[in-house]
Amino acid sequence: MRFVLLFAIGLVGQATPTGLPVIEYHHVGPVAIGADAQTIYEAFPANSRELVDLGYEGMLSPALLLRFVGASQRDGVVAELVAGRKGLVVWRIQIRDPSFRTLNGIGVGSTVGQLRAAYHLDSVRSGEGNVVIRVEQLSASFVLDQSAQGGVQLRTLGTPDAVPDSVKIKSVLLTK
Repeated sequence: MRFVLLFAIGLVGQATPTGLPVIEYHHVGPVAIGADAQTIYEAFPANSRELVDLGYEGMLSPALLLRFVGASQRDGVVAELVAGRKGLVVWRIQIRDPSFRTLNGIGVGSTVGQLRAAYHLDSVRSGEGNVVIRVEQLSASFVLDQSAQGGVQLRTLGTPDAVPDSVKIKSVLLTK
């Protein structure tokens, strides 16, 4: 039964040339917003999953750290969990591993210029110490690397057009 489940889950969505799932609207491979956490947990071998508390704002914040075969990081995909009607469900998905890409080739390490060329940029937002560019087409927030901006304060920029093309993406957050 487990083999059948893993095989079926592996067919969900597109794949990159490396065989890793593509970052898509509300999911990356079998990890989807609204998915049952237990099902996701069981779909990954024990050495490729870890249930953790992210401790956001001092509160219990359960998540699954997931590693896909062929990915470069153990915690490359983080499925953040919340209580649903029938137990824990995935409510946000954080992609930290540069091996994962959108269909248009955008992911961790891409620049804002590359993101701008591939998608319509809807807004710039800041919160919890991060600055993000929102792409509604993917229901995704691209978290920006603020460390090498030569004094430019990204959180003060009001529109995506004001963000320099050279700014790099440090993670992708899929939300509802």
